[in-house]
Amino acid sequence: MNWDKASGRILLAVTGLSCQVVTETIYALAQQDRNMLPDAVYVLTTREGAERARLLLCQEGWFGRLLRDWELPSITFGPEHIQIIHDARERPLCDIRSQQDNVSAADTIAEAVRTLTTSNTEQLHVSIAGGRKTMGFFAGYALTLYGRP
Repeated sequence: MNWDKASGRILLAVTGLSCQVVTETIYALAQQDRNMLPDAVYVLTTREGAERARLLLCQEGWFGRLLRDWELPSITFGPEHIQIIHDARERPLCDIRSQQDNVSAADTIAEAVRTLTTSNTEQLHVSIAGGRKTMGFFAGYALTLYGRP
């Protein structure tokens, strides 16, 4: 994924098999302040998580229903916004089970946050609610390194 082409207000979510954290986060942002809603959503996940996200969220899935039902503005999100975390040999991770899997996840997440905070991104919101606990930790930790006001 070419993270440096992202622009505007971005929501980056780490997810596992429960991709509904994306719609839950959008809903929470809408309830808090509709001006905080992102222009686009990007997801980092495992191979199985990506398949579920494509089936449940994209096109006319739950994501589209949320936008319609709550009369939210258009938010760009499609299959091209879902990135699968790969291992050191560039194979898609099915899950994060080993030390090396964790290193690959940490590197991918940190690089995504770093790039998104140095690109044309006006605001970066990161949902740390999904995926393995380590994925949320990596995303939060990356924000401590690269985040800005």
